[in-house]
Amino acid sequence: MTRQSSKSVIGTKAFAAITAVEGLTLSVESKSRLANLKAKGLNNDERRAEIIRAYRAAR
Repeated sequence: MTRQSSKSVIGTKAFAAITAVEGLTLSVESKSRLANLKAKGLNNDERRAEIIRAYRAAR
């Protein structure tokens, strides 16, 4: 069985709505980090790399 990857991307508001239904919320630190990354004008891949780096460093 193969899995096809979807090229769809949901926006911030849609993602927040989905996670709220699941009972998940972002910490103040995570919200701040995301706002800073967005303000820097990083593209999606760069933001993803920065988020991964932040969580790897926290271990």
